[in-house]
Amino acid sequence: MNLSSELQHYVDAWKNEDDYNVQFHSELTEKVNRDPMLKRHRDWVEQNQFGFGDRAFGWVWKMLVDQMPQEFSFLEIGVFKAQTLSLVALLAKNSGKKASVYGITTLENTRDVRCQYPAGDYRGWISQIHQHFEVTHPVLFVGRSNNPTVVQQSNGFAPYDLCYVDAGHDSEDVKHDILQYAPMTKVGGFLAMDDASNLLNIGSCWPGLEQVSEAVRDHLENDDRFKHLFACGHLRIFQRIK
Repeated sequence: MNLSSELQHYVDAWKNEDDYNVQFHSELTEKVNRDPMLKRHRDWVEQNQFGFGDRAFGWVWKMLVDQMPQEFSFLEIGVFKAQTLSLVALLAKNSGKKASVYGITTLENTRDVRCQYPAGDYRGWISQIHQHFEVTHPVLFVGRSNNPTVVQQSNGFAPYDLCYVDAGHDSEDVKHDILQYAPMTKVGGFLAMDDASNLLNIGSCWPGLEQVSEAVRDHLENDDRFKHLFACGHLRIFQRIK
């Protein structure tokens, strides 16, 4: 699959250097702020405490959705309040594409070694953000990502054009998610890994978590089916090449 000119530009330009990555992150942040739809979505997420991550990530998702075929599928492993699910759906709608959107979630404030989340109505929150931005609700697989039933349900809709791993942050959880869900990515498709840049040179950007980054190094970087394209802050993008 040939990359769009913009995505190819950033793939070619990316460097594992502090100064470059600070500039790259800043450039994509400004792109989001100049785009009314992306800015509105991110502003709402921040004002209503509906997600984490960086504002710059909005442009990464835009480039990936721009790269998608007219009909595509997206799987997020580890949904919080559906910031990314709703954004992918909104980007697809705005570009006239049909997106089949799936998410794995416990619908609870499941914590891990590094993160603790608020108690509340997660199904209601997921519904709220989709209703607010007037996009189709996703299909949810309910349970932990390492639940065999959840893996089986997810695999039933594979392969996916785009996968996003952002579930547990323990080493074994990340290892499991890479081994189980990365192969569900379609050849030519893309795999995004959150919290995964701790071992890279990304300057003042938040690098993510050491255990996640080590799992990516040990179980994804050495997988010749995948090619690392670039990192934006703690978000790393890979393409499945075979």
